[in-house]
Amino acid sequence: MITTEQTGPAQSQPVRERIIRVDATTIRFLEAGASHTGPPLLMLHGYRSSANNWLPNPLSALAAEHHVIAPDLPGLGRSGEMPSYGLPEYAVMLYAFLDALAIGAVNLLGHSMGAQVAIAMAANRPHRINKLVLVDSAGLPRLEPRWQLPFRRLTDSSLWSLRGYSSRSGRQPRPLGRRVSPKIVQRAHIGTYLKSLTMPTLIVWGSRDRVVPLEHGALLARNIPHARLAIIRASGHMPFAQKPEEFNQLVLTFLRSLEC
Repeated sequence: MITTEQTGPAQSQPVRERIIRVDATTIRFLEAGASHTGPPLLMLHGYRSSANNWLPNPLSALAAEHHVIAPDLPGLGRSGEMPSYGLPEYAVMLYAFLDALAIGAVNLLGHSMGAQVAIAMAANRPHRINKLVLVDSAGLPRLEPRWQLPFRRLTDSSLWSLRGYSSRSGRQPRPLGRRVSPKIVQRAHIGTYLKSLTMPTLIVWGSRDRVVPLEHGALLARNIPHARLAIIRASGHMPFAQKPEEFNQLVLTFLRSLEC
């Protein structure tokens, strides 16, 4: 069992590490708050990462009110590989994962590449997504050349502290298989999915994100029918790491609301 420390007023929630086999793929996931009723909260991490990035925040804080499930995306973390990779393939696999856990409708939260996958899931089967939270989402076309991205990352302060943040939550697990190709992040555009997102949607963005600019968050908010944009000031691509209390309050307030 993994135990995390809680930042903020909510009580600390014990976090369990579990492994399940879905078709031919092994999926490792973290789980907390299983005693809560209502739709579980499925949390999808970003590229070259794992579910450990949600520790110590926000997983435990959100689990104070929700049953939280956070898988390592196949091809990353300690999850196994899929036969092929793309947003539709991820959507199918994650719904199979939920089916294997006997879970129907969920609230869905994704960060960066995980938000790309979340958008594909929500567009594919909107009846199974109660509410959607997109955090500094990847997936829209970029204007600058791709070679500039590594230099932009160097100016994002949230990524400077990523190593320290991961060390507080435990080391990132070594991948079982080959890493997911960055082409999924670079070329899998989400524009065609946006009008299909009919559920209430909260878009959270760090004002100083140098990986995916704030303009992308504004564009998502304009093109998703029932979306609103919340900007976390003085934070970068990982606002949940830099401003955990503000991030947790935004998400919990949205999930508590009666929007449907």
